[in-house]
Amino acid sequence: MINNLFNSRTQIALEFALDATSVSAQLIAHNIANADTPNYKAMRLRFEDVLASKLSDSENGVGLDVRRTNPQHLDRTSMSGIRGIRTPHGLIYTDNKTTYRLDGNNIDMDHEMAQQAKNSLQYAVLTELINRRLSGLRTVISGGRR
Repeated sequence: MINNLFNSRTQIALEFALDATSVSAQLIAHNIANADTPNYKAMRLRFEDVLASKLSDSENGVGLDVRRTNPQHLDRTSMSGIRGIRTPHGLIYTDNKTTYRLDGNNIDMDHEMAQQAKNSLQYAVLTELINRRLSGLRTVISGGRR
């Protein structure tokens, strides 16, 4: 029973997304640090496929049916052709599609700063959601007393 409190779909998704935002923040910082490096290509994290497989993991009993309901939705295997480093948090890949400068670098500082702001907001929201879940558990454990 106690195991179900910490292994629910919601808790797994929150923890995984929090880890992914941490890895993403490191990649964004790495991209910003290399903004003036010739021929440097931005590194990105794709974690959605790993999250979907974690949530559909039937052996944990927390399965979530992940399927395409519209032919215009992206296929879960659409990124399978991209080369990168597979980590527990997702696929870290190099974005080779663009080049913004003559020296081959493709870092757009405006884009990176926007991604950093978005990632920071996601991290703040995720930590608040986890705190609220834990606060609810504390209230139940204490019987509503303060």
